[in-house]
Amino acid sequence: MPASGKSGKSAGSKAKVAASKKAPSKAATKAAKAASKRGKEVSKRGITKASIRKIARRGGCKRIASSVYDEARTILRSFVDNLMHDTGAIMEMFGKTRSTVRPADVMFALKKQGRTLYAVA
Repeated sequence: MPASGKSGKSAGSKAKVAASKKAPSKAATKAAKAASKRGKEVSKRGITKASIRKIARRGGCKRIASSVYDEARTILRSFVDNLMHDTGAIMEMFGKTRSTVRPADVMFALKKQGRTLYAVA
């Protein structure tokens, strides 16, 4: 141990540590972003055939005709569009200036459409 009471690190070793912690290059940043997106493939159709089949199974269907999938996508898209339109109208009606939609807003919109949803915390 040096007589001055400092630890054994010199000024030269601190400079090496600082040099090794510089900002990553642009290529390294792009590679990291690409790696983070690898497992998150999004379907271009939005609602997959498997998800429609799962909903139909829950409803009691055994077999599904191929024409049903496109029709189900159309109906689900219109349902979500109408729900979001009503949710936006409710947020404006209450005079809220926030841009975050909360579960209570969606509950009010469903109630407005006559689809009251219970059992939601």
